[in-house]
Amino acid sequence: MKTAQQSELLFLWDARMTNPNGDMLNDNAPRYDDVDRRAIVSDVRVKRTIRDDLQKRKGETIYVNNAEEVQSAETRFNELKEQLKDKDDKEVFLSCIDNRLFGGVAPKSNIQVIGAVQFAWSKTLNETEPVLSQGTGAFGKDGSSQKTFRMDNYIPYGLFAMYGTINQLNAKNSHATEDDIEKMLDSLWMGTKLLNTRSKTGQKSRLLVRIIYKDNYIIGLLDELIKLKNRDTDQLRRFEDCDLDIYPLLEAIKQMGDKVEKVVVWYDDSTTHLATLFKEIGVEAVIKKV
Repeated sequence: MKTAQQSELLFLWDARMTNPNGDMLNDNAPRYDDVDRRAIVSDVRVKRTIRDDLQKRKGETIYVNNAEEVQSAETRFNELKEQLKDKDDKEVFLSCIDNRLFGGVAPKSNIQVIGAVQFAWSKTLNETEPVLSQGTGAFGKDGSSQKTFRMDNYIPYGLFAMYGTINQLNAKNSHATEDDIEKMLDSLWMGTKLLNTRSKTGQKSRLLVRIIYKDNYIIGLLDELIKLKNRDTDQLRRFEDCDLDIYPLLEAIKQMGDKVEKVVVWYDDSTTHLATLFKEIGVEAVIKKV
């Protein structure tokens, strides 16, 4: 199968009245930068979304699974070895799609693989704030006339821009294929939409851009090439009110067009107006409505 190609990713999604990534060291409040007043999501949270979707919806074998019982990396590796007795250690390790994509370790077996795909921590394009709200629980003490209280953490609205890279040299070593990348992108898009926990429901994928290069070049930090033109972005509460400027991104692709093989854009009805702009950049653009 074809090795994963050198690429850059830009993923836009929004979150409304949710806690996109709670900080366990801060009472699970939304991760937040007090200086620029923007919410934050870690790369680990995004990879968890992808892994869960790959495992539960697609039936893929996952190394860092979401089992209720905590395991060591070596215990998980030994489980896989029992299932794949006819394969050597590295083949067992790379039978897991998340190891091929993101890398991983099996310390006692002296296996360490750098994955083909890496994501940066992402921030909202708009200013927002964490909200702590008190609610009523479902139960109370026996015989009591009052139910218990609970505390909810959320942000009113956030439009996130996440940057990622696919390194072809690492892909050769981790055996990551283009088929793996297609599955991952589908799970990034659908997994975000299908998040179904009390704190995560309310998120939606809006636009996913993959720039595939002819060699090992990258433009770099694509999330810096888009911005909101709205004033008072802290007042935004829905995607339809966001005035997105993606022209710096389009211009950067145009300027580096001789290094770009093609651009693949995933979009839905809410971003048709943005997706069609990629047809004018002077390189092959594959536009996918999902």
